[in-house]
Amino acid sequence: MLINFTVSNFKSIKDEILFNMAPAKRLQTMKEHVLVANTKKKAEGMPVAAIYGANGSGKTNFIEALAFMKDRINNDDVVAAIPFRLADDDQEKQPSTFSVLFSFEKVVYAYGFSIEGRIVRQEWLSAYYTAKETMLFERYWEGEGTQIVFGNRLVSDTKGGKAFLGFIFQGIQKEQLFLREAVKRDVSLLEPVEQWFVSHVFVIRPTSRAMALEVTLQNKPKALQKMNEQLHEMGMNLEKLETKEKKFNSDQYANQLDEGDAERFRNALEGLQEGEIIELSEKSFGRPQYIKKKNDEFYLISFEVCHERQDGKQVNFDISTASSGFMRMLDLLPALDVAQQEDTLIVVDEIERSLHTLLSQYFISCFIGIVTESQNGSQLVFSTHDTNLLDSDFLRSDEIWFMEKDSSSSSRLCNLVEFKQSTGLNYEKGYLEGRFGAIPIFHGNGLRLK
Repeated sequence: MLINFTVSNFKSIKDEILFNMAPAKRLQTMKEHVLVANTKKKAEGMPVAAIYGANGSGKTNFIEALAFMKDRINNDDVVAAIPFRLADDDQEKQPSTFSVLFSFEKVVYAYGFSIEGRIVRQEWLSAYYTAKETMLFERYWEGEGTQIVFGNRLVSDTKGGKAFLGFIFQGIQKEQLFLREAVKRDVSLLEPVEQWFVSHVFVIRPTSRAMALEVTLQNKPKALQKMNEQLHEMGMNLEKLETKEKKFNSDQYANQLDEGDAERFRNALEGLQEGEIIELSEKSFGRPQYIKKKNDEFYLISFEVCHERQDGKQVNFDISTASSGFMRMLDLLPALDVAQQEDTLIVVDEIERSLHTLLSQYFISCFIGIVTESQNGSQLVFSTHDTNLLDSDFLRSDEIWFMEKDSSSSSRLCNLVEFKQSTGLNYEKGYLEGRFGAIPIFHGNGLRLK
């Protein structure tokens, strides 16, 4: 469960932004929205957070900051952090800093790092195995590189102790995170931190597609049936969704490619094992195509949308005929299954993209229902322009955030609970009237809101 996330000097974010998922102490409404972690250190969180703001305010950059942190832990490819560039030369030379406080497997962890370009200047990790903080390691910049201090708990828990940990540190490059390299070397005490980022944090962008969803649902008919039930509940205009497989002519496909691509494609097929899949670059309505090896033959796995004709017969259509809203929901619905895992964080940029406002509300309501009933610590964070969701009967005020640019063009984030609110305030009306900021500012004879 995410408790808080901080970021500074990254893209449009200059000064430190604190995104706090812990509930406001003074709020007494919708207490069922308070999640309590099963940890020695008291930790609470909210199941959902909505981020509003004008176009270009920095909502996507904030989400990308969390995605950047996940990617640096998850991947060997080292990507440079992009600093805030609208201040001065000195600001551009400052490191970008990212940190999280989260609970996972009954322990609260505090992890973070500072990066200048690709180079790690600081990195730290502590844990709360009890109510008291335990330092596991602190990496800091000194001279021309970084040094590191190991906590007693990490040393005593690691086979080979301080000598082995020091050996790992001496072998890493300036661009590498100690956390990632230590986990590769089976330092088990650090594994839960990497595991949370890799397997329990998911970022869904406006153009994201649920990976290999066609193949997953083909192998799990009950999951496909459940998805069809959900699509019917939402009033989607279809009889059902089906997965289909048909033999794939690999030679015919390869002949359509240029020489280099054809060779890479054939090599990929040759290395394919029974039951494995590969993704084709060719897409249907933005969806990847998947090839599966079965009984030494290749099959194309795809979706078909089924409708019932007036005479009662079933007619199947290629998935490319479906609406963009249907496709968006198809890629969001798997998150409801993922939400049933403990301590899972789903982050969605532009949750309402191509969706009717009632569908957005349906999805969010389903997520909240799953998490508040199970109290499993899973959460949904999303950016949106859908003001219909600004409803005090739907979201608590501490679940609503506003992003806007200040006079220096730096993004800043504030929570609705920080504003003085009168009893019975209409959140949507107040937001559109500019009471909370984070709305477009028009110049000239443009739109005027009344």
